[in-house]
Amino acid sequence: MHGVDPHKLTIAQKKAALQYLMFLKEKRSGKIKGRGCANGRKQRIYKSKEETSSPTISVEALFLSCLIDALERRHVMVVDIPGAFMHADIDELIHVKLVGDIAELLLRVDPTYERFVTYEKGKKVIYTELDKALYGTLQAALLFWENLVAFLVDKHGFKLNPYDRCVANKQINGKQCTIGWHVDDLKISHVENDVIEGIYQLLNEQYGKETPLTVSRGKKHEYLGMTIDYSEDGKVKFTMADYIDDLLKEIPEDLSKGPCISPAALHLFQVNESQNKLPAQAQELFHHLTAKLLYLCKRTRGDLQTA
Repeated sequence: MHGVDPHKLTIAQKKAALQYLMFLKEKRSGKIKGRGCANGRKQRIYKSKEETSSPTISVEALFLSCLIDALERRHVMVVDIPGAFMHADIDELIHVKLVGDIAELLLRVDPTYERFVTYEKGKKVIYTELDKALYGTLQAALLFWENLVAFLVDKHGFKLNPYDRCVANKQINGKQCTIGWHVDDLKISHVENDVIEGIYQLLNEQYGKETPLTVSRGKKHEYLGMTIDYSEDGKVKFTMADYIDDLLKEIPEDLSKGPCISPAALHLFQVNESQNKLPAQAQELFHHLTAKLLYLCKRTRGDLQTA
Protein backbone atom coordinates (compact mmCIF):
# COMPACT_ATOMS: atom_id res chain seq x y z
CA MET A 1 0.00 0.00 0.00
CA HIS A 2 1.09 3.60 -0.49
CA GLY A 3 0.34 6.79 1.38
CA VAL A 4 -2.41 9.20 0.32
CA ASP A 5 -2.61 12.95 0.88
CA PRO A 6 -5.51 13.26 3.37
CA HIS A 7 -6.50 16.64 1.91
CA LYS A 8 -7.27 14.99 -1.45
CA LEU A 9 -9.74 12.54 0.05
CA THR A 10 -13.42 13.36 0.26
CA ILE A 11 -15.35 13.06 3.51
CA ALA A 12 -17.09 9.97 2.06
CA GLN A 13 -13.76 8.33 1.20
CA LYS A 14 -12.42 8.94 4.70
CA LYS A 15 -15.59 7.53 6.20
CA ALA A 16 -15.37 4.42 3.98
CA ALA A 17 -11.68 3.79 4.77
CA LEU A 18 -11.02 0.47 6.49
CA GLN A 19 -9.14 0.60 9.77
CA TYR A 20 -5.83 -1.27 9.96
CA LEU A 21 -5.52 -3.71 12.86
CA MET A 22 -2.58 -5.67 14.25
CA PHE A 23 -2.77 -8.96 16.16
CA LEU A 24 -0.30 -11.33 17.77
CA LYS A 25 -1.02 -15.05 17.53
CA GLU A 26 0.71 -18.03 19.13
CA LYS A 27 0.97 -20.91 16.66
CA ARG A 28 0.73 -24.56 17.68
CA SER A 29 4.52 -24.77 17.35
CA GLY A 30 4.86 -22.10 20.06
CA LYS A 31 6.05 -19.41 17.65
CA ILE A 32 4.54 -15.92 17.96
CA LYS A 33 3.14 -14.59 14.70
CA GLY A 34 2.22 -10.98 13.99
CA ARG A 35 -0.67 -10.36 11.62
CA GLY A 36 -1.73 -7.04 10.12
CA CYS A 37 -5.18 -6.86 8.60
CA ALA A 38 -7.97 -4.55 7.59
CA ASN A 39 -11.34 -4.41 9.29
CA GLY A 40 -13.46 -5.31 6.26
CA ARG A 41 -16.89 -5.01 7.88
CA LYS A 42 -17.69 -1.82 5.98
CA GLN A 43 -17.38 -3.77 2.71
CA ARG A 44 -20.37 -5.92 3.61
CA ILE A 45 -22.60 -2.96 2.74
CA TYR A 46 -21.82 -3.21 -0.98
CA LYS A 47 -20.25 -6.64 -1.54
CA SER A 48 -22.25 -9.85 -1.74
CA LYS A 49 -21.13 -13.25 -0.51
CA GLU A 50 -21.03 -14.52 -4.09
CA GLU A 51 -18.50 -11.81 -5.02
CA THR A 52 -16.12 -12.57 -2.18
CA SER A 53 -16.43 -16.26 -1.21
CA SER A 54 -13.28 -18.27 -1.85
CA PRO A 55 -13.36 -22.06 -2.24
CA THR A 56 -11.34 -24.22 0.14
CA ILE A 57 -10.61 -27.93 -0.03
CA SER A 58 -13.49 -29.99 1.36
CA VAL A 59 -12.90 -32.34 4.27
CA GLU A 60 -13.98 -35.26 2.06
CA ALA A 61 -11.51 -34.33 -0.70
CA LEU A 62 -8.70 -33.96 1.83
CA PHE A 63 -9.38 -37.36 3.40
CA LEU A 64 -9.68 -39.09 0.02
CA SER A 65 -6.46 -37.54 -1.26
CA CYS A 66 -4.64 -38.65 1.90
CA LEU A 67 -6.02 -42.17 1.45
CA ILE A 68 -4.70 -42.21 -2.12
CA ASP A 69 -1.34 -40.93 -0.86
CA ALA A 70 -1.12 -43.86 1.55
CA LEU A 71 -2.30 -46.57 -0.86
CA GLU A 72 0.04 -45.41 -3.63
CA ARG A 73 2.92 -44.91 -1.17
CA ARG A 74 3.31 -41.29 -2.26
CA HIS A 75 5.74 -38.81 -0.77
CA VAL A 76 3.87 -35.94 0.89
CA MET A 77 4.85 -32.36 1.59
CA VAL A 78 2.90 -29.61 3.34
CA VAL A 79 3.70 -26.01 2.38
CA ASP A 80 2.58 -22.72 3.91
CA ILE A 81 2.85 -19.54 1.82
CA PRO A 82 3.64 -16.59 4.15
CA GLY A 83 1.92 -13.31 3.31
CA ALA A 84 -0.02 -15.10 0.60
CA PHE A 85 -2.60 -12.37 -0.04
CA MET A 86 0.14 -9.84 -0.74
CA HIS A 87 0.88 -11.70 -3.99
CA ALA A 88 -2.54 -10.80 -5.43
CA ASP A 89 -3.42 -7.37 -6.81
CA ILE A 90 -6.44 -5.67 -5.24
CA ASP A 91 -9.42 -5.36 -7.60
CA GLU A 92 -10.94 -2.07 -6.43
CA LEU A 93 -10.04 1.24 -4.85
CA ILE A 94 -9.74 0.66 -1.10
CA HIS A 95 -8.38 3.14 1.42
CA VAL A 96 -7.00 1.91 4.73
CA LYS A 97 -6.27 4.17 7.68
CA LEU A 98 -3.72 3.61 10.41
CA VAL A 99 -4.60 5.27 13.71
CA GLY A 100 -2.62 6.08 16.85
CA ASP A 101 0.06 3.58 17.88
CA ILE A 102 -0.09 1.70 14.56
CA ALA A 103 0.55 4.96 12.68
CA GLU A 104 3.49 5.62 15.01
CA LEU A 105 4.90 2.14 14.28
CA LEU A 106 4.67 2.73 10.53
CA LEU A 107 6.55 6.01 10.89
CA ARG A 108 9.31 4.26 12.83
CA VAL A 109 9.66 1.69 10.05
CA ASP A 110 9.33 4.19 7.20
CA PRO A 111 9.62 7.92 8.12
CA THR A 112 8.66 8.96 4.56
CA TYR A 113 5.01 8.48 5.57
CA GLU A 114 5.34 11.60 7.77
CA ARG A 115 4.03 13.76 4.92
CA PHE A 116 0.74 11.85 4.96
CA VAL A 117 0.07 12.36 8.69
CA THR A 118 -3.12 14.09 9.78
CA TYR A 119 -4.88 14.29 13.12
CA GLU A 120 -8.36 13.11 14.04
CA LYS A 121 -9.70 13.40 17.62
CA GLY A 122 -6.18 14.13 18.82
CA LYS A 123 -4.65 10.97 17.29
CA LYS A 124 -2.24 10.58 14.41
CA VAL A 125 -3.88 9.12 11.30
CA ILE A 126 -2.28 7.96 8.05
CA TYR A 127 -4.49 7.20 5.05
CA THR A 128 -3.20 4.69 2.50
CA GLU A 129 -4.39 3.07 -0.70
CA LEU A 130 -4.10 -0.68 -1.19
CA ASP A 131 -2.05 -2.05 -4.07
CA LYS A 132 -2.32 -5.70 -3.02
CA ALA A 133 -4.98 -7.81 -1.34
CA LEU A 134 -4.85 -7.45 2.44
CA TYR A 135 -6.00 -9.93 5.06
CA GLY A 136 -9.37 -8.78 6.37
CA THR A 137 -10.68 -7.38 3.09
CA LEU A 138 -13.58 -9.56 1.99
CA GLN A 139 -12.17 -10.49 -1.41
CA ALA A 140 -8.57 -11.20 -0.35
CA ALA A 141 -8.87 -15.01 -0.16
CA LEU A 142 -10.69 -15.20 -3.51
CA LEU A 143 -8.08 -13.01 -5.22
CA PHE A 144 -5.27 -15.24 -3.95
CA TRP A 145 -7.17 -18.36 -5.04
CA GLU A 146 -7.40 -16.91 -8.56
CA ASN A 147 -3.67 -16.07 -8.44
CA LEU A 148 -2.69 -19.59 -7.35
CA VAL A 149 -4.97 -21.25 -9.91
CA ALA A 150 -3.43 -19.13 -12.67
CA PHE A 151 0.04 -20.21 -11.50
CA LEU A 152 -0.77 -23.92 -11.28
CA VAL A 153 -3.16 -24.30 -14.22
CA ASP A 154 -2.23 -21.65 -16.76
CA LYS A 155 1.52 -21.63 -16.16
CA HIS A 156 2.32 -25.21 -15.14
CA GLY A 157 -0.35 -27.36 -16.73
CA PHE A 158 -2.26 -28.67 -13.72
CA LYS A 159 -5.97 -29.41 -14.10
CA LEU A 160 -8.56 -28.55 -11.47
CA ASN A 161 -10.63 -31.42 -10.14
CA PRO A 162 -14.20 -30.93 -11.45
CA TYR A 163 -15.63 -31.82 -8.02
CA ASP A 164 -13.35 -29.64 -5.87
CA ARG A 165 -11.81 -26.38 -7.11
CA CYS A 166 -9.03 -26.58 -4.51
CA VAL A 167 -7.60 -29.85 -5.82
CA ALA A 168 -5.35 -29.85 -8.90
CA ASN A 169 -3.73 -32.81 -10.65
CA LYS A 170 -1.04 -33.33 -13.26
CA GLN A 171 0.60 -36.41 -14.76
CA ILE A 172 4.35 -36.21 -14.13
CA ASN A 173 6.66 -39.06 -15.17
CA GLY A 174 3.60 -41.20 -15.80
CA LYS A 175 2.20 -40.76 -12.27
CA GLN A 176 -0.33 -38.36 -10.80
CA CYS A 177 0.83 -35.36 -8.79
CA THR A 178 -1.88 -33.89 -6.57
CA ILE A 179 -2.01 -30.48 -4.89
CA GLY A 180 -4.81 -29.66 -2.49
CA TRP A 181 -5.05 -26.39 -0.61
CA HIS A 182 -6.91 -24.43 2.00
CA VAL A 183 -6.21 -20.75 1.28
CA ASP A 184 -2.40 -20.63 1.67
CA ASP A 185 -1.77 -24.11 3.12
CA LEU A 186 -0.90 -26.64 0.41
CA LYS A 187 -0.53 -30.43 0.50
CA ILE A 188 1.55 -31.85 -2.37
CA SER A 189 1.97 -35.56 -3.17
CA HIS A 190 3.63 -37.80 -5.78
CA VAL A 191 5.32 -41.21 -5.75
CA GLU A 192 8.68 -39.58 -6.56
CA ASN A 193 10.19 -37.30 -3.93
CA ASP A 194 12.13 -35.35 -6.58
CA VAL A 195 8.84 -34.33 -8.18
CA ILE A 196 7.38 -32.75 -5.05
CA GLU A 197 10.72 -31.07 -4.33
CA GLY A 198 10.55 -29.62 -7.86
CA ILE A 199 7.02 -28.32 -7.24
CA TYR A 200 8.22 -26.78 -3.99
CA GLN A 201 11.02 -24.97 -5.83
CA LEU A 202 8.54 -23.58 -8.37
CA LEU A 203 6.26 -22.35 -5.58
CA ASN A 204 9.18 -20.86 -3.68
CA GLU A 205 10.39 -18.98 -6.76
CA GLN A 206 6.92 -17.54 -7.24
CA TYR A 207 5.79 -16.89 -3.67
CA GLY A 208 8.92 -17.03 -1.52
CA LYS A 209 10.84 -14.02 -2.82
CA GLU A 210 10.29 -11.96 0.34
CA THR A 211 9.97 -14.78 2.88
CA PRO A 212 10.77 -18.44 2.10
CA LEU A 213 7.87 -20.87 2.20
CA THR A 214 7.40 -22.93 5.35
CA VAL A 215 7.68 -26.62 4.49
CA SER A 216 6.98 -29.93 6.26
CA ARG A 217 8.54 -33.14 4.94
CA GLY A 218 8.38 -36.74 6.13
CA LYS A 219 5.70 -39.12 7.37
CA LYS A 220 3.90 -36.84 9.83
CA HIS A 221 2.37 -33.43 9.12
CA GLU A 222 0.34 -30.80 10.95
CA TYR A 223 -2.39 -29.64 8.57
CA LEU A 224 -5.59 -27.67 9.22
CA GLY A 225 -5.55 -28.45 12.93
CA MET A 226 -4.97 -32.16 12.37
CA THR A 227 -1.97 -34.45 12.59
CA ILE A 228 -1.76 -36.55 9.43
CA ASP A 229 0.42 -39.60 10.03
CA TYR A 230 1.68 -41.89 7.23
CA SER A 231 4.12 -43.81 9.47
CA GLU A 232 2.35 -47.14 8.97
CA ASP A 233 2.91 -48.48 5.45
CA GLY A 234 -0.15 -48.16 3.24
CA LYS A 235 -2.22 -46.43 5.93
CA VAL A 236 -2.92 -42.90 7.11
CA LYS A 237 -4.11 -41.79 10.55
CA PHE A 238 -5.76 -38.51 11.51
CA THR A 239 -5.59 -37.22 15.08
CA MET A 240 -6.34 -33.93 16.84
CA ALA A 241 -4.87 -34.56 20.30
CA ASP A 242 -3.62 -31.00 20.85
CA TYR A 243 -6.94 -29.55 19.70
CA ILE A 244 -8.83 -31.79 22.15
CA ASP A 245 -6.47 -30.91 25.02
CA ASP A 246 -6.97 -27.19 24.38
CA LEU A 247 -10.74 -27.70 24.16
CA LEU A 248 -10.88 -29.55 27.48
CA LYS A 249 -8.97 -26.73 29.17
CA GLU A 250 -11.74 -24.30 28.16
CA ILE A 251 -14.52 -26.37 29.72
CA PRO A 252 -15.55 -25.10 33.20
CA GLU A 253 -14.87 -27.51 36.06
CA ASP A 254 -18.57 -27.79 36.96
CA LEU A 255 -19.23 -29.24 33.49
CA SER A 256 -16.36 -31.72 33.62
CA LYS A 257 -17.94 -34.87 35.05
CA GLY A 258 -15.26 -37.31 33.97
CA PRO A 259 -15.28 -39.90 31.18
CA CYS A 260 -18.46 -41.41 29.76
CA ILE A 261 -19.24 -44.26 27.38
CA SER A 262 -21.24 -42.16 24.93
CA PRO A 263 -21.74 -38.43 24.29
CA ALA A 264 -25.45 -39.14 23.80
CA ALA A 265 -27.16 -38.80 27.19
CA LEU A 266 -30.57 -40.40 27.79
CA HIS A 267 -32.14 -36.93 28.03
CA LEU A 268 -30.53 -35.77 24.75
CA PHE A 269 -33.83 -35.08 22.95
CA GLN A 270 -35.82 -33.95 25.98
CA VAL A 271 -36.47 -30.22 26.38
CA ASN A 272 -36.97 -28.81 29.89
CA GLU A 273 -39.34 -25.91 29.24
CA SER A 274 -39.19 -24.72 32.85
CA GLN A 275 -35.42 -24.40 32.92
CA ASN A 276 -34.06 -20.85 33.13
CA LYS A 277 -32.04 -19.60 30.18
CA LEU A 278 -28.28 -19.42 30.53
CA PRO A 279 -26.74 -16.02 31.34
CA ALA A 280 -25.28 -14.18 28.34
CA GLN A 281 -21.69 -15.12 29.19
CA ALA A 282 -22.59 -18.80 29.59
CA GLN A 283 -24.52 -18.72 26.30
CA GLU A 284 -21.48 -17.36 24.52
CA LEU A 285 -19.24 -20.08 26.01
CA PHE A 286 -21.79 -22.77 25.10
CA HIS A 287 -21.93 -21.69 21.46
CA HIS A 288 -18.13 -21.36 21.33
CA LEU A 289 -17.54 -24.89 22.66
CA THR A 290 -20.29 -26.34 20.46
CA ALA A 291 -18.70 -24.82 17.36
CA LYS A 292 -15.30 -26.28 18.31
CA LEU A 293 -16.87 -29.70 18.88
CA LEU A 294 -18.61 -29.52 15.49
CA TYR A 295 -15.23 -28.80 13.86
CA LEU A 296 -13.75 -31.78 15.70
CA CYS A 297 -16.55 -34.23 14.90
CA LYS A 298 -16.45 -33.44 11.17
CA ARG A 299 -12.78 -34.43 11.07
CA THR A 300 -11.51 -37.02 13.53
CA ARG A 301 -14.26 -37.67 16.08
CA GLY A 302 -17.37 -38.65 14.16
CA ASP A 303 -18.63 -40.41 17.30
CA LEU A 304 -19.47 -36.99 18.76
CA GLN A 305 -22.09 -36.21 16.12
CA THR A 306 -24.83 -37.99 18.07
CA ALA A 307 -24.58 -35.33 20.73
